[in-house]
Amino acid sequence: MQQHTLATPLGGQAASSPREWQTLALMAFGFALVNLDRFIMYPLFPVMARELGLDYQDIGLISAAVALTWGISSMVFGRLSDRLGRRGILVTAVLVFSVLCGATGLAMGLGSLLLIRAFMGIFEGAFVPVSIATVVETSPVKRVGRNTGIHQLMAPLVGSAVAPVLAIYLLQELPSWRWVFAVTALPGLLCAWLIFRNLADAEHIKPGRSEVGKVQMPIRKVLAYPNVALCSAGFSFWLAPVVVFGALMPSYLTDFLHLELKHMGLVMSMMGVGGAAGMLVLPTLSDRWGRKKLMVACLTLAMVPTWLFMQTGADPLRLSLLMFVATFFFSGGIAMVHSVTADNVPAQHISTATGFIVGIGEIVGGAMAPALAGGLAKALGITVILPFTLCCLVLGLIFAVLLRSPLKDLK
Repeated sequence: MQQHTLATPLGGQAASSPREWQTLALMAFGFALVNLDRFIMYPLFPVMARELGLDYQDIGLISAAVALTWGISSMVFGRLSDRLGRRGILVTAVLVFSVLCGATGLAMGLGSLLLIRAFMGIFEGAFVPVSIATVVETSPVKRVGRNTGIHQLMAPLVGSAVAPVLAIYLLQELPSWRWVFAVTALPGLLCAWLIFRNLADAEHIKPGRSEVGKVQMPIRKVLAYPNVALCSAGFSFWLAPVVVFGALMPSYLTDFLHLELKHMGLVMSMMGVGGAAGMLVLPTLSDRWGRKKLMVACLTLAMVPTWLFMQTGADPLRLSLLMFVATFFFSGGIAMVHSVTADNVPAQHISTATGFIVGIGEIVGGAMAPALAGGLAKALGITVILPFTLCCLVLGLIFAVLLRSPLKDLK
């Protein structure tokens, strides 16, 4: 009997086709907009805070609310899409979160801003697992890792690298920060239309077919597939370093190391560049060398630049290099989790499994981890974020080591 390893995704071989690239482009475009709409607010916050009377605690609350609703939504809509189909959920999600991004410019205070962004998180969370499942379904077996990596690299590339630059540029060109959100919402309308016109549901999940009744199964059975429960727990610790670095590293660089804003911006931009490179390179290598060994290597090697951060002073170039290397391994490990899921779960259940993994990760790693790190930083000092990140990496490494070989037959 053929033996499978984590290096080889399971499922039938699929020939390369224009549909593969068209679907990947549409899902990557949508995921780029998810991260643009989510993260473009943070560079605008100093201006918004003066007008709306907000403080740093408020932005932490808003960030946590988005992550919480995102996580819950991923679990719910990932499961629904396995039953009802992908296209309708994708189109609705892109359309609504784009409108809500534009509506952010209408906020008059913390209450309305919190409500708008929390609802936006619901529809952004709905898009993520469904788009990942769509990419997996249309990818040839040998390119699942690479294609999911390309899809996922839009998060650091757009959210961490493009969003800050675009936000400042639009703020300088437009009458008010409110108009920035209106302009940012427009590409989402185009994306929703393109998905509606060009994306078709896979045969095994088209609504109304006799297979639908067979597709749905209790969530406990989906979690019983190898590595799904492990990835659900581990993803929290694989995601936390990225979120903690993104939220609190600017304060570490300016308040503790006393870097100028332009130098802080240089260091933080490397977070986007390194993350994008890691999400492209490492999942592609995992198609050849194996998921588990690459994930273990990522988490182990990520500890080195994180530790070196603690030994480095106000040297922008060295800090930029360390940020690039750290986020290269952080993000590469995150991107591979979706390939691990595809290796272990039948196609008709991928969105359910992915939604659960992303949901738990966002709730714990995206909402609770930065809140805990922020509380520790307030009590013990901002330098605590680096040992906190190291602890997350160690716990994440334990879960990566425990990953098992996938099922021998997912048909």
